Amino acid sequence: MSEILGRRIYYLVALAIVGMVLVSSVALTRPPPMTPSNTSKTIQVTGTGTVSATPDQALLNLAVETRASTATAATTENAVAMTGVINALTSDGISKDSIQTTSYNLSPVYSNPVNQSVPPSIIGYDAVNTIQVTVSDLGSVGKLLDDAISAGANQVQSITFTLSNTTRATLEQQALQLAVQDAENQAKATAAALGVTMVGPISVTPGYVFQPLTYAPYSAASQATTPIQPGTLQVTATVQITYQFS
Repeated sequence: MSEILGRRIYYLVALAIVGMVLVSSVALTRPPPMTPSNTSKTIQVTGTGTVSATPDQALLNLAVETRASTATAATTENAVAMTGVINALTSDGISKDSIQTTSYNLSPVYSNPVNQSVPPSIIGYDAVNTIQVTVSDLGSVGKLLDDAISAGANQVQSITFTLSNTTRATLEQQALQLAVQDAENQAKATAAALGVTMVGPISVTPGYVFQPLTYAPYSAASQATTPIQPGTLQVTATVQITYQFS
């Protein structure tokens, strides 16, 4: 290697070392990056509001169950009986749009031999057709049940008292207003106890709780009209609010 080439290599290595030292020095003397600190002062409260109301809608889940030796006979008998039930309901003023089929099931019925060595065999078929009837006139629920049973319905799976969509939306708004007021009262009381000034809400998270009343099962009595009392429903709103204070 020539003397001139050796000197060039030496100079390049020296410059690289000096550069690395300068970069390291800058990195060491540079202040650490600023991290944003959460300086906001907040109070978080949960408010609750409840509104009570009388149900304005009932859902009747009725079924016709038939058993026959063949699947065709079971389904045919079931169709005749269910047609009678629907005709009875429409005669009482229920529109067909308010009657909806919710399930239909056809299943074999097996024997239960005493001798366990003998395998069970099919001895018939069960057909079950279930409908849901939406009723707006709650005073007619008892008569509707009695008429449906007289026409051929042999199962009343449930009776549910609930609220129509319009009524429920109105009650939810009323409950929410009460919940917000409750939350604000809590926040003001907390701020006063701490001796701070409440600025205003910075986040709001609402929620609703509504539970219809369901009765099941039901057996028709022998009196003229079965008495049905719907009771009272409650719509509850909860709201979680974070307030800022200074």
